[in-house]
Amino acid sequence: MPDDLPAGLVMTEVKAELFKSIGHPARIQLLEMLADGAIAVSQLRDNTGLEPSNLSQHLGVLRRQRLIVPSRRNGRLFYELASPEVNALLAAARSLLGTLLHTPRLTLSPLEEAPREEALR
Repeated sequence: MPDDLPAGLVMTEVKAELFKSIGHPARIQLLEMLADGAIAVSQLRDNTGLEPSNLSQHLGVLRRQRLIVPSRRNGRLFYELASPEVNALLAAARSLLGTLLHTPRLTLSPLEEAPREEALR
């Protein structure tokens, strides 16, 4: 990103990249699984059913975005969330979805529909 861009625009682009990185169901599933602590890659593979190469690609995306961090224990590779804020982001998404799914859709009153009907005449 060029240095001459306004800070708000740069932050917007960074946020977009963050949301793109979690914009796949498998990556959200992986993050949700890691919310309770570190998990071995073999367990992630078994619990998701992803092929090893596919799992590796998804973990790589999350790792490059610094959402997860690897560690080795007894020769096994583990991953865990990089910070509590990742878990907070997942919780905020669950909360938002709960609100959206239980909020009735807004309907227009007859007065609000009138101008649109007149425009169609």
